[in-house]
Amino acid sequence: MTKRLHQMTVTYVPTEDRMMLRIATSEKTEYRLWLTRRFIATLWPALGGQLAQTADLSGLRPQSNDADGPAGASEPPAAAVPPKVRDAVLGMEHQAAVQESDFSRKHDEDTVDLTANTGPMVVTGAKVKPWDGKKLVLGFQTSNDMNVTVTLDKKLLHGFCHMVATTVQKAGWGLALTVGEPVVTPQAGTKVIH
Repeated sequence: MTKRLHQMTVTYVPTEDRMMLRIATSEKTEYRLWLTRRFIATLWPALGGQLAQTADLSGLRPQSNDADGPAGASEPPAAAVPPKVRDAVLGMEHQAAVQESDFSRKHDEDTVDLTANTGPMVVTGAKVKPWDGKKLVLGFQTSNDMNVTVTLDKKLLHGFCHMVATTVQKAGWGLALTVGEPVVTPQAGTKVIH
């Protein structure tokens, strides 16, 4: 599939004990894919690792006790940023991307389901083309030897990871899927004590 992504949704289907991934294209076609618990458990570390690469660490400098170079030296590589700081930045970026996303939008009714004759295809593997600074390419391989490929920008990658993580939680699969360091915000009416 080399069509442009229009919409993706992930839902848990209890009678199948699987997740349904619906991928709609801008050409009004749709693919339906089954994602199993085992597949998600294998895919998540790769997704999380790639999502960590999207964190904007450009304004951060590691603390140093000695003068390694002149003031105003070029930014340090991401590896020089402490993992807790990187995870906190990623968690904040993830929360912001999720808040900007609209997960309530329904699929268009006039979309043609390309898997209508066979039913949803079971995903048996995936190929992840690493984050290149602008996008990540995720290819799903199905049990009937079909490949369905999607290209995700930073916001779509955050949205997809959010949908997968929340659907896994609803399914009760016992997988701890997190993105960065979770950001805790006070609830309405809660007092913050310093």
